[in-house]
Amino acid sequence: MRRILGAALTGAIVATACLSPTSPATAAVTSGAVFNNPTVAAQQYAIVDHLRGLIQNAASGSTIRIAMYHFTLTRMSNDLIAAHERGVNVRLVLDSQSRDYPAVRDLVATLGTDRTKRSWVTICTTGRACIGNLNTPIMHNKFFLFSNTSGATNVLVQSSANLTNDNAERYWNNAVTLVGNTAVYNAYVNYFNDLAAQVKNNDYYRTTSSGNAKAYFFPRAGTNSSTDTIYNMLDENVTCEGNTTVGTETGRTILRIGMWYFSRNGIAQKLRELADQKCWVDIVYTTMDADVRSILDGHPRIKLYRITGDYIVHSKYLLIEGTYAGQRNTKWVVTGSHNWTNAALRENDEAMLRIQSAAIHDQYRSNFWALRAAAVPQN
Repeated sequence: MRRILGAALTGAIVATACLSPTSPATAAVTSGAVFNNPTVAAQQYAIVDHLRGLIQNAASGSTIRIAMYHFTLTRMSNDLIAAHERGVNVRLVLDSQSRDYPAVRDLVATLGTDRTKRSWVTICTTGRACIGNLNTPIMHNKFFLFSNTSGATNVLVQSSANLTNDNAERYWNNAVTLVGNTAVYNAYVNYFNDLAAQVKNNDYYRTTSSGNAKAYFFPRAGTNSSTDTIYNMLDENVTCEGNTTVGTETGRTILRIGMWYFSRNGIAQKLRELADQKCWVDIVYTTMDADVRSILDGHPRIKLYRITGDYIVHSKYLLIEGTYAGQRNTKWVVTGSHNWTNAALRENDEAMLRIQSAAIHDQYRSNFWALRAAAVPQN
């Protein structure tokens, strides 16, 4: 029997371990997760408000770096312009699809595009990513770097949300904040600088691990599952039995997945193999290719749920509760901009962050339960 906590379905959608958007001038920023709920008006802009608080509290002389796919929110661009005007270095890398949005035009008009200046905007090649150059890639990142804000240094926010109204009002999204992990923060800075330099590289893939976190940057070259990062995580690290304090009541590892688009057959096959080994697999999704669906269907330990109607799940996360990398009774989160599609792996500019943290995992688990409660069972 699965270990299901009744309180989960009524769990909070917005985790408040991070900066409170209602009092940005006084609240400290700490590591933790924030989620929006598109079905509740008061919670739709939780991620936006969190980010606005970080921008508004950035120290003069500090640097804000943002890599974003779609950017339409003028209140965010106004915050960034105000930060620039009070002495913050404000730097953005944006996909070409954002070029003509008024918010971006305002940023370009004020910050300029000269990367020798303290503030600037770089827009990726039209029809290409900044780094990826295979087929029709996009710069799909959604991350934020603050060198000094609210009294904290080296603050990283990895999100699934674009800066648009739809991402708040129609899409379920997540954002995780990591504070003070200098090596991972600097790896993101280096990736940001490479995005801005726009040197095309279809095998850019690299990782950095430090403390409880590991960062992954794409695109990654390859043609099969041996070079699929998610497949390798599952294949090399997940063990399904032997837990004593987490997972199911019988000690089995639970994998929970919130995913906008799932089309990589190899991952589906590995999930089914893990279910054969007595792992439990729960997936809430928006879009799933027919081949993936056929691989996952019909297994008693794989449960599929789909968000339907006016809303979608736009998150891209994997939760592991159980045994990972030989460590029993552990909890992990893998999140970022990376959908489980071939384009996300092989073509696009994408970032993904893995964190080992029981507290952060449990924030995501509550969000997953809320997603599942809002979804329609598919099998």
